[in-house]
Amino acid sequence: MKKIIIFLPIILFSFLLSAQETEFIQVGVFNENGDSPYCIADAVEAVKIDANMEVRVVSAAQILSGKTKDIDVYIFPGGSGKSETGSLGILGRVKIIEEVKKQGKGIIGICAGAYILSETPDYPSLDLSGAEAIDIEHDHRGNGLVKFSLTKAGQEIFPELKNQEILFSNYYEGPVLIPAVSAASPYSELATMLSDVHLIEGTPSNMTNNRPFITLTDAGKGKVVSIVGHPESTPGMRWMIPRLVRVVLDKELISYSSAVVRQEIHTAEILFTKELREQQSQAYDDLWGSKEEKLKAMQDIVDMSAWSAKKKIPPMMRDENAEVRLLAAQLTVFLERTDALEDLESAVLIEKDKVIKKEMEKALADLKDILGNYSNK
Repeated sequence: MKKIIIFLPIILFSFLLSAQETEFIQVGVFNENGDSPYCIADAVEAVKIDANMEVRVVSAAQILSGKTKDIDVYIFPGGSGKSETGSLGILGRVKIIEEVKKQGKGIIGICAGAYILSETPDYPSLDLSGAEAIDIEHDHRGNGLVKFSLTKAGQEIFPELKNQEILFSNYYEGPVLIPAVSAASPYSELATMLSDVHLIEGTPSNMTNNRPFITLTDAGKGKVVSIVGHPESTPGMRWMIPRLVRVVLDKELISYSSAVVRQEIHTAEILFTKELREQQSQAYDDLWGSKEEKLKAMQDIVDMSAWSAKKKIPPMMRDENAEVRLLAAQLTVFLERTDALEDLESAVLIEKDKVIKKEMEKALADLKDILGNYSNK
């Protein structure tokens, strides 16, 4: 009996320590009309890189009914800013602002989400980021893999990137931000956009370049991050999202696996000119062609950083040709499409070619390794 009493404090201490170790950061990705389904998936899957985070999609109804009390950080993904704020409604907007300013919750806006967090005249925004979006009339200015650089403040948050002068991220018609005139708190610029995107006829030049790419702002007790581009959908850069989740909560920054920290795989700007859009369209058509056409088309789609690579490549694991299936599996891993895990598991299960099956099993293991890999800094 004495032995039981002696060990009880140790057991209790171990239980409490275990409870502390499993205290997850709760992240809610907003999911309402106007959100692109793939933008939502991109944000959700990026958060999953961090083993100490739990993520789920949340709606305006859940926010207003108190079902998101446990959420520490909200992410407003790409899509349509006006549709997202319209879905929130006046009461939802008031609720979010209160939770950030008074309760200290964090909030991150990506592309359309950055519009939502801005303080833009005649736009249904939340006035949280200290920034104003300009040139909205030319919002449809183009897309591509754009250049950006980190400021000194950004290098402190992303030390893995400090030795690379130029970095790259997917971009799709994001906002052009400037300091808001009546902002309660000025933003800190973490990264600067370097690409001049004016690919659609009528859009002005020298509008996007040398503007903020990532900003950080204090909003009452909370912190706000705005991102103009889409690192969450960019292979090798998706880990920036969970890192920023930690930043807005003042949590310890941790290192992530080399399976996801791969900024070196991008070496040049790729802007979707009319000619490149035509090449992209041809590659999409060739996915229905011969084996050779399919193999080339898939590689071309990934090499050109096509926006729809994420939805075009995984289904090719169900092609009739084993070589096509294998390349699709390998490219799915390159794209870090952890949302396609079920597709790859199914492909491995039904694969009859033993050599191909072995390679696909390796691809499956690599894809699983992307989730929750990190070490303390």
